[in-house]
Amino acid sequence: MGRVDASPAHRSVDRRVPRASPGRRPLAPLLLLVAFALLAVGLGVMGRVTSTSTFRGAWELSRIGGPWLAGAFVAGMLAGWRRPAATGAVVLGATGGAIAIAGGSLTYYAIYRWIEEATTTWYAVVVGTGWAAAGVAVGGAIGALGALATTPAARPWLRGLAIGVLAGLLMGESIALLWVWEDGGLRKMALLEGAAGCVALGGAILVGWRAVIASLPAVLVTATFAPLAATALRETLRRFGWGGA
Repeated sequence: MGRVDASPAHRSVDRRVPRASPGRRPLAPLLLLVAFALLAVGLGVMGRVTSTSTFRGAWELSRIGGPWLAGAFVAGMLAGWRRPAATGAVVLGATGGAIAIAGGSLTYYAIYRWIEEATTTWYAVVVGTGWAAAGVAVGGAIGALGALATTPAARPWLRGLAIGVLAGLLMGESIALLWVWEDGGLRKMALLEGAAGCVALGGAILVGWRAVIASLPAVLVTATFAPLAATALRETLRRFGWGGA
């Protein structure tokens, strides 16, 4: 019987780029674009429905950015899912996040103006464009993070970093809103957004201990600076006529 050579040279595995098996392929780009478009429309419709609904807590929900941030992150997660090339995953994730928030903003103001007929064309175009422009930048960055969180090509610490930034953004906006809001219902919703950030941070546990360690400084730094960024964005859009909370 011949001897089986179990030397490291014979047992080596090419680990340069993880490859998806035929039965575990990533979503095709065209299918991703459809998913991004559906997310965008869904966010826009959600925003208008909650703004006008009489259901308890709906109006308060429409005042926070958490669902929009989560939507962009989910778009990125879909782009990175099973995608073996990190660069391709990040590019698609950034594209998806930008489409989700920018497209959702345009959908929101299109419904506001042309379906509900509750605002002027000038307001819908100017403010909708402003939010869409912000959505390209913010959504693109968050979508890229979502892709890093799920692509198998990213190291665990990098995936934890992405999760920590998302959690920090949710906590940071919560802090910013608690600073300026006095209404009890709005403050409760802001607290819930902060709690959602804590839940999101728990996702690093599913990745591993390296991800947990990397997520902690990420959430601390992001939660520190996010309130400033959120406040600056809202004040900038108020100069374009936005009248939101």
